[in-house]
Amino acid sequence: MKIPGLFIFALIFLCNLMQSCNNKQTTSPKENNSQNLQGKQTIPSPFKLDPSLDDNYYTATDNILIKIISDTLTIDSTILSINGKRVDVFSGLSYNLSLINSEMGRKRAVLTSYRSGERLGVLSFAYTVKPPYPPKVYSYKVVKEYPHRRDAYTQGLFFHNGYLYEGTGQYGHSTLCKIDLQTGNVIHEIYLGNNYFGEGICLLNNYIYQLTWQEQVGFIYNADNFEKIGDFSYPTEGWGITTDGTYLIMSDGTNSLYFIDPANMATAKRIEVYSNSESVIMLNELEYINGEIWANVYGKDFIVIVDAKTGAVKGRIDLKNILKQEYYSRDTDVLNGIAHDIVNNRIFITGKNWPKLFEIEIVE
Repeated sequence: MKIPGLFIFALIFLCNLMQSCNNKQTTSPKENNSQNLQGKQTIPSPFKLDPSLDDNYYTATDNILIKIISDTLTIDSTILSINGKRVDVFSGLSYNLSLINSEMGRKRAVLTSYRSGERLGVLSFAYTVKPPYPPKVYSYKVVKEYPHRRDAYTQGLFFHNGYLYEGTGQYGHSTLCKIDLQTGNVIHEIYLGNNYFGEGICLLNNYIYQLTWQEQVGFIYNADNFEKIGDFSYPTEGWGITTDGTYLIMSDGTNSLYFIDPANMATAKRIEVYSNSESVIMLNELEYINGEIWANVYGKDFIVIVDAKTGAVKGRIDLKNILKQEYYSRDTDVLNGIAHDIVNNRIFITGKNWPKLFEIEIVE
């Protein structure tokens, strides 16, 4: 059979096209890219920092001498930012960063250098700030004992206008209560319901704020009648809460304290709590007292006194054996609950399922 010339031409064209495709596929696109990248030389950084700066520990009385090493480029100015906040602009290749009055905790410093308005590069290093001194250790004196309900799993506590207010926990048993201090009798009580594990409480502008543990929701009540008027959310666990009169101050079981603006319930700032030797975690029930934050540390027989501006642990109150052994029962749990009578400058403490609440004075 005779094959038409046009068909032969088409057959030859198709074979050539297939051969060309096979030749192109001898290396994959990934392999080609890899070969191209391997063929390029790495461009060296125009400058660098003294490597000893990274991950160092400092105290709040130290200075950090930052030195930029640049052999080839002239730097006009460098912007210094710490934890995302612009701190200063400097010229030259060195800068003395003072840590006096610095907040405690881990920081990241970022340096962005420029010449004639052109960004040359960015360098960064991490460091941690601790207090320069150990916390002062206090003991206690019991001034008076008051009755406390054994079935109250105390999560939050405050004192206002002659009455004790208490938030309790456990699913199915969480409450908010107004209590007669002298008798321990409940004057008013509401339940949170089976789906919530109640946590810390505080009073600000005649509103009571109450946290829940893992539900990531808090409740706002009218302090006069416990009418629920709103709620709010947060991305962490809820543990303790207090107020400095402007912000709500919240703990979440870590070493962080969050300052929350009650106008929009957004976090205005966060500080980290450190002693001179370690990060202090498991911060639980909180009370703001005379510019300081007193905090229970979950499972411990002491209260830490924290500088509200910096997060430095200034003191520790040893409360070991405050609850006598004769008061213990099967349900008696850990120390938790701090309340301050601002008018009479009295301090009350208790614990989960404790039969007693104690008015104390701290002793040096």
